[in-house]
Amino acid sequence: MSKQDNIILGIDPGLSGGLAFRYSNGDIEVEYPPIFKEKVPGKKNKNRRHIDPKGLGTLLRKYSLKHAFIEKQQAMPKQGVSSTFRTGLGYGIYIGILATLLVPFTEIRARIWKQDMVVPADKDGALLRASELMPKYANLWPLKKDNGVAEAALIALWGERFGNLS
Repeated sequence: MSKQDNIILGIDPGLSGGLAFRYSNGDIEVEYPPIFKEKVPGKKNKNRRHIDPKGLGTLLRKYSLKHAFIEKQQAMPKQGVSSTFRTGLGYGIYIGILATLLVPFTEIRARIWKQDMVVPADKDGALLRASELMPKYANLWPLKKDNGVAEAALIALWGERFGNLS
């Protein structure tokens, strides 16, 4: 794809999320978030995964991004304090890198984009709906674990259709 192409970026910001780059001709590329592992102190064989800020910045710099649409994160009922903190930290890394790279972005609640794109709430529903709307690219999310990139592709498509880009 051309470096000059104006790309819409869809982001499902979780550790198991994804990034989808939607070109002006409708082509799509997907990436998984760059991750690094950190040894958990006091736990012999346990590692904790984190979004890699440097890797994410390096990845995003490769693209000529017109606008990014990111699923807004929030604390969930019965979610633990540590989990809530980690979710917010990862989300903040995405927002910070987009701002640093001067990429305009829109935060969109899952409830809104899923309603507009007629996506069921369950993980399988997102995979099926992404394949219905973008059948040419269904091979990019063949497994349940690929839900993050399928949702990112749906978010990018939502941005193209409903994002009021001019």
